[in-house]
Amino acid sequence: MYLYYMIWTDVIGQQGIKKQLERLLTSGQVPHAQLFTGLSGYGGLPLSVEFGLTLLGDTMDSVSNKPLGEKIQLPDIHFVYPIVKRGNEKVVYASDYSTEWSVFLNENPYGSYNDWFESINVGNKQGIIGVSEVEKLHQKMHLKSFAGGNKVCILWGVEKMNKEASNAFLKLLEEPPQKTYFILVAEESEMLLPTLISRCQHISIPPIESDDLKSTIASEIKDKEKLTSQAEGDLNRLLGLLQKTNNKEHEALLIQGLRTAFKAKGNKGVVIDLMQWSGELGILGREDQKAFLSYGIQFFRDAFLLNYSLTNLVHYRSENNFDLKKLAPFVNSENIQDLISLFETSHYHVLRNANAKMVFAELGLQLTRLLNKSSS
Repeated sequence: MYLYYMIWTDVIGQQGIKKQLERLLTSGQVPHAQLFTGLSGYGGLPLSVEFGLTLLGDTMDSVSNKPLGEKIQLPDIHFVYPIVKRGNEKVVYASDYSTEWSVFLNENPYGSYNDWFESINVGNKQGIIGVSEVEKLHQKMHLKSFAGGNKVCILWGVEKMNKEASNAFLKLLEEPPQKTYFILVAEESEMLLPTLISRCQHISIPPIESDDLKSTIASEIKDKEKLTSQAEGDLNRLLGLLQKTNNKEHEALLIQGLRTAFKAKGNKGVVIDLMQWSGELGILGREDQKAFLSYGIQFFRDAFLLNYSLTNLVHYRSENNFDLKKLAPFVNSENIQDLISLFETSHYHVLRNANAKMVFAELGLQLTRLLNKSSS
């Protein structure tokens, strides 16, 4: 019988599924292969990760308080997900993208396949799970576990597995290694081989309950009922709706900070205004802070592209009648990398629960320095 316990710190709602999985654990009847299906925004990926970690037993004690992308840094949990070749490689494996995968789990565990492909810059390529990946998985899963207990493999985006890979994986499911568990996560079971489905216990992930979805919305946001209804139980969709709602506020805050940063150089009186602006950012909710910083990264990229007349690549549309062309000359080859790095580093520190006031105070001061850096 399993003596493990579930933490579910990164799973929103889904009480029925949680209880179903907990019953499997307590009864000692966890099948060697499970298939979770449902839209990515319903939470199949974080559910599979939390459940998979629990199958590793007491290792959960050491990772329970970490972000999801850091929880998975254990030798006995393995991941397979669709990828592309970055350059001239003959073969590429999911493990080659392990850093990007950890970041994705930290920042967007409810993200779609398109969100994942965008994060790894696939361009026009088609992300797949190929047969070489499955062949490597055969080798890994037949090795003894590092801790001497269970091994877990989570396959996300199973419908991106080509036919050759599916057939090779089917052989692994037919004769699974001892103490090995496979958790397959897909959006559409119709795209999978029927023989593959038949080898798994199928669990359909439903939409997230309305009250649980609503609880993720910041208290200051209006029209929670409307937003929740439009999201239809999909957290990824809700985040998209919230981003549209928040873009005007994020843009206004950023513009305010930029104007203050330009004035602050050599003017001690304006530095006080800059610290007040930083303080406003410091008291926002953590998700709002992350969204603001992500918005800032895209904002500066678009300003840089405008500066070099690449208008067809610019996504920016002002919600506050701001003319980005006036800022563009100040975002150039001398400071663009540092500006992006500043916002990305601040995002990382917020993610790690650093002191927000200190993070944004530093951001404000560095923004002043970088925006006054002229192009050579």
